[in-house]
Amino acid sequence: MKILGLDYGTKRIGVALSDENGRMAFPHSVLENKKGLIEFIKDIQKKEGFEKVVLGDPGENNIREEVMLFVEILKKEGLEVFLEKEFMTSLHVDMFTKTKPIARKTKQKKEVKKDESAAALILQRYLDKNSK
Repeated sequence: MKILGLDYGTKRIGVALSDENGRMAFPHSVLENKKGLIEFIKDIQKKEGFEKVVLGDPGENNIREEVMLFVEILKKEGLEVFLEKEFMTSLHVDMFTKTKPIARKTKQKKEVKKDESAAALILQRYLDKNSK
């Protein structure tokens, strides 16, 4: 069963997908967080056939309320949604790619791939915890 992973951000949302067996997570894409976002996610569902969504849980962060609203929107679309802690995923991506961490205000365009890699880390945590 394929599973979609999302790393929610106010500007961009990182997307990852698992393999067919739900064992390995792979970076997929980055979506702009704007009108039409749900349609993009539904398009991915049509193409890839995922059955669940794992969304990064920011914990007690300033965007938590926005994330929880997004969860409700996904559920209204008939998607099964699970939350997985996203603690330090961006830092872990930097460590794996040997990229020097850059302050958020000075991020450059080449940093966009970090969003989809962070989504893959979030999804992989979920897969590891829930493997049979």
